[in-house]
Amino acid sequence: MGSASMDRDRMKYLFREILGVDVDQVVKQVVATIAVERAKQAQENSRDWKRYMEAEGGLIILPSNVTQLGRKERKP
Repeated sequence: MGSASMDRDRMKYLFREILGVDVDQVVKQVVATIAVERAKQAQENSRDWKRYMEAEGGLIILPSNVTQLGRKERKP
C-alpha cells in the first residue's frame, strides 16, 4: 500500500471518527447529484433548441437518446 493510499485511508478514518462523515458516501451523493443536474440541463437545452427551431419556421426532430435524457424508464 502506497503512502498516498495510506494517507487517504487515514483521512477517511479521521473524518468518520471525529466528524461523523462518511467520505465515500458524500462522494457518491455528489456524483449522483451532478449526473442528475447534467441530465436536467441537457433536457432543458433540447427543449430550448426545439422552441428556437420552431420559431425560425423549421421543425427539428431530435433523436430519442436526446429527448429521453433525465426521464425514468418505463417498465413494460
